[in-house]
Amino acid sequence: MNRPALPLPLDPFAIDLEKISLIEASAGTGKTYTITTLFVRLVAMGYKVESILVVTFTEAAAAELKLRIRKRLVHCLIVLSGQESDEYAPDDLTVFLQRQNDADKIRRRLRLAVTCFDQAAIMTIHSFCFSVLRENAFESNAHFDMELMADNRGFVDQVVRDFFSGRINHLDPLFLSFLDQNNITPDTFSKGLLRAASQPDVRVVPEQPAFQDIWDDYRKTVNSAAQSLSQEPEGIRNLIQNHAGIDKRSYNKKNLSNWLDACQAKFERSPGTDLLFDMNEQGDALYKFTRTRLTEKTKAGHTPPVHLFFDLCERLLDLSRSMAANLIALRYLFLDDYANALAAMKQAQGACFFDDLINDLSAALDGPGGQVLKAAVRKRFHACLIDEFQDTDPGQYKIFSILFTDPGTAFFMIGDPKQAIYGFRGGDIFTYMTASRACDQRFTLAKNYRSAPAMVQAVNTIFLSKDNPFEFELIPFQPVGTPETAVERLVCNGVPVPPATFVLVDTEELPGNKNGVINKSDAQDLILETFAKDMLSILKDPQTCLRGKDKSSDQGAATPVTPGEMAVLVRTNLQAEAVQKALVKRGIPCFLSKTGSVFDSVQARELYDILCAVARPGEMGLIKAALVSSVYQADEAFLKRMNTDDSLAGFWQDRFAGYRRIWEEKGFVPMITALLYQEDALPCPCLHMDERGLTNLFHLKELLAQAAMNLGKESASKISLLIEWFRKQLFEQTRQATADELRLESDARAVAIVTIHKSKGLEYPIVFLPFLWHVGTVKDTHAPVLFHDPEENNALVLDLGSENRERAVQLNRNEAAAEDMRLLYVALTRASSGVRIYWGDFAGIEGSALARLLHPGGSGKDHSLLADLEKLCEKSDQSIEAFMLKPGALPEGIFDAQTVQDNDFTPKIMTRKVAPAWRVSSYSALASGHNHDPVQDGQKERQEPAPDLFVKDAAPAMDIVPLSTFPKGPGAGDFFHKVFEEIDFCDPATIEPSVVSNLDRFGFAMPKALPDICDAVKGILSAPLDTGQGRCFSLDQIPLSHRLVEMEFNITMDRFSPTALGKLFEKVDKDEKIAGYGARILSMQLSGFQGFLKGFIDLVVCHEDQWYILDYKSNYLGPCFSDYNPAALTSAMISHDYILQYHLYLAALDRYLRLRVKDYNYGEHFGGVFYLFIRGMAGNTNTGIYFDRPGNEFIKQLRTLLS
Repeated sequence: MNRPALPLPLDPFAIDLEKISLIEASAGTGKTYTITTLFVRLVAMGYKVESILVVTFTEAAAAELKLRIRKRLVHCLIVLSGQESDEYAPDDLTVFLQRQNDADKIRRRLRLAVTCFDQAAIMTIHSFCFSVLRENAFESNAHFDMELMADNRGFVDQVVRDFFSGRINHLDPLFLSFLDQNNITPDTFSKGLLRAASQPDVRVVPEQPAFQDIWDDYRKTVNSAAQSLSQEPEGIRNLIQNHAGIDKRSYNKKNLSNWLDACQAKFERSPGTDLLFDMNEQGDALYKFTRTRLTEKTKAGHTPPVHLFFDLCERLLDLSRSMAANLIALRYLFLDDYANALAAMKQAQGACFFDDLINDLSAALDGPGGQVLKAAVRKRFHACLIDEFQDTDPGQYKIFSILFTDPGTAFFMIGDPKQAIYGFRGGDIFTYMTASRACDQRFTLAKNYRSAPAMVQAVNTIFLSKDNPFEFELIPFQPVGTPETAVERLVCNGVPVPPATFVLVDTEELPGNKNGVINKSDAQDLILETFAKDMLSILKDPQTCLRGKDKSSDQGAATPVTPGEMAVLVRTNLQAEAVQKALVKRGIPCFLSKTGSVFDSVQARELYDILCAVARPGEMGLIKAALVSSVYQADEAFLKRMNTDDSLAGFWQDRFAGYRRIWEEKGFVPMITALLYQEDALPCPCLHMDERGLTNLFHLKELLAQAAMNLGKESASKISLLIEWFRKQLFEQTRQATADELRLESDARAVAIVTIHKSKGLEYPIVFLPFLWHVGTVKDTHAPVLFHDPEENNALVLDLGSENRERAVQLNRNEAAAEDMRLLYVALTRASSGVRIYWGDFAGIEGSALARLLHPGGSGKDHSLLADLEKLCEKSDQSIEAFMLKPGALPEGIFDAQTVQDNDFTPKIMTRKVAPAWRVSSYSALASGHNHDPVQDGQKERQEPAPDLFVKDAAPAMDIVPLSTFPKGPGAGDFFHKVFEEIDFCDPATIEPSVVSNLDRFGFAMPKALPDICDAVKGILSAPLDTGQGRCFSLDQIPLSHRLVEMEFNITMDRFSPTALGKLFEKVDKDEKIAGYGARILSMQLSGFQGFLKGFIDLVVCHEDQWYILDYKSNYLGPCFSDYNPAALTSAMISHDYILQYHLYLAALDRYLRLRVKDYNYGEHFGGVFYLFIRGMAGNTNTGIYFDRPGNEFIKQLRTLLS
């Protein structure tokens, strides 16, 4: 059979644009540059920019293509307009365009394309399908209200779990034991099925068997076999031993005794319970006595031994096969149920996944309106270019082949089949080969513009060492060249050195060498040590240099290699972590480019705790959990302090309550911004976090902001919805696949540790490959096998357990081996200047892709491997070198990162004076920190007194206050604030419902105390509030219409001066209540500032045309009324700085009243300030009430000071 013709080198200026073209772009050969060239040529031919569809597979790639295409259009337009410069110099494309007869028309077309470029259709495959379905909803029968979700993992997992619970879990216990014996769980059951379930054209083998009820038969047969063996054990033994035709090497006396003893032991082990036998060669000994096995071991011409026990064992073998057939039947049933179950779940939740877009568009094109839909798409798009075509799956190709394969269509498929490594994501190399057969013309890009010439030569040599290295004839390896201007980059003592180095580790004399082979675990440890020392030696060698780092300098300039110019490529995340440990041990800076979800990070769980505390600031337990996070870093001493310091705990409760108000009134983003940049109480709390932590934190902020936007206008209910959404991301598999992917640290000075899959499309000067020898162990777990059958034109087949399953397994492994070869190609071609490969006689190395290339005779001893490598070096034109290295030959050491940090990072000294920052402050911020160390004090202000601490102070019964046993702490204050906020003071009937609901809300389990609490509230409402100036009233006289609850204020402060405020208090402190308070303010060392003073006043009331400020305080001063006398209250007011608080409140209310009350006069309209220490209040007493009314002159001066 003749091989297909090789693709021709592409000439982008001679190619017929209006044909179906496949362009194979090897690594570094300018794929994106070619796409931009073809796009500009199409525009020059008269294609409008919006009529050229460009499709790629990720949003990032689409954005990059959009930028590069526009830049190329602009470049051509400027050059063709005669405005060329150093930046916009002529190139091959502009020269080609200038030679065309209609250059003026081309220039006009380019200008129009640049002007209308925002209409360019450069998008992902899913965006394209979504756009077509949305714009042609009637033709495609698409839903208008579908919610597009990135990933369906959560839904799929739920379908599998539902199938298990509904179809399997109720089956006979014997069958469930069979499933358990074969490790059939929801995860393993669906393995291999889910990909097949999403492929409409997959063929399933064998034919679907009927589900059989065999359980009673199995139990009876087991009992009969046990009885038969117990009755004639010696007879059975002698029958086999004395049989002339039986194979005595297998059925010798020792084996026979062991097998019979094992059978009897199992029969006797659990009498009266179900016994399940694993009937195969590696399973239970009972299999050895089946007629099938005995027949196999009987010589030709002889009749196998006959006994009832053998017949019963054979029956158990048949019944075991029936159990396996039942499992196949269940898998068929799952395949039948899956699509409908998933569709029902999606419909119930109004969800649509990315894969649905592909399937829906494909179905629409196949449906009755398909031709109309195709015409609509072709009317819009006249040309199509597909980037990364090697990752296309059958469904995607079907769509494009329907839309863009008519004669005369400009259809370009650009990709590299040698880099098709995403089979696990659905990428299908057989689809690429199908397209390769169907296209009109095939081309290849012949020059590598990224790597040094010798590096390119090394890769060519390695893959040319075997005929047809990529297994499929339609994926040939064609060597590529480099431009004439390319130079070697890796040098030693100024002389180029071979860029590809094989470091062969000598293992023959190692103690762990068993039968000439080192096991994988020992090999990994050995390689990690060798590779890390090798990297260290390169970094310490000043003669090993790279040329051409600085593009602006002479290309011949060379500087020593630094960690930021190195990358280590691995297969798995576990290998990556092992590499990181090895490098960190030697002081080599490195960063782990690890895949995963940001919702699995520590920061996600901590931010969840913080948001819960914001959502429910009354629960001190939640606030404590938030404050011990890495965002705040509260320590144990701080938590203990909070338990005893009500003002400290109250400060943090007020802060989180403030965040909740911001969330309710302004939305999530303003709240989280305020939280992460904490006003003036602390510096940015996350400044101490490392780069990974900060990256995760702000990534989470973006994801939550997007989720909050999707939930609509935010309110209290939306807060709970966002918290629930966040919880699901943490604890359930309902995540968006791409959006939550971990973002990387950026560290230009560190070694990158990356998986090979993740490295695709990236470039590194020097690449280290320590694990190319490692091949994962493949176990046949009897799971379904998905493979392409070459006898059926590579049709996709799912084998659930047919007679030809071994063939299916082998074909599946062949496909995996072919993908491993492509993965090797990706790994080697990431290096632009040099690559180091670590090799040795390790267990399993013969199964690796590199061994299949380099050692066609199989792996051997170290020297045999070295001989093969030396032959490779001879063919490489000095681009490859190989040497053997004895373990321990390289010295240990620690890398000094300062040796490569030759930049001057001395900070500049700023001499310009910076004006004080304009900021927002509050009473809480002023009173809490007093300018103490923000880290120390800020870390301390975070936790709660336990809500279950009840007061048990002894006192005379007649003097005990009604609320003496109510729990202490900030939670009590929140409870009473909420009650007084909700109730109607004039309607006692509103008290009990509010008390009941808030006891539950704030976690106070006190049902027996309910009557006493309600009576206490009534007493507080009826307590006389005496101003001492002939005016006396009580709260139960104030209707709702005369109350302002939680009055918010924001007052501008041109220049807040704590010194001037303290001196003002000193002038008026003759009032004995606040004597000396001015000196206290001066001792606080408060910070001055400009900006806004904000806050909330508990209650403002108007009674008989006079306005009063009221503030509720739940401070526990003692169990008796006498503990709440005027002197005690004044002491509490001073010690907690409530004096400062109400003067600031008064300044705010004074400004408000001057704007709202006609002919306002402070002396006439302001009644005074009441601070109600509610624990000490009752209807028949005057205790617990602090009153003050600052004088007119003081208020006037305060007004001036704060203006």
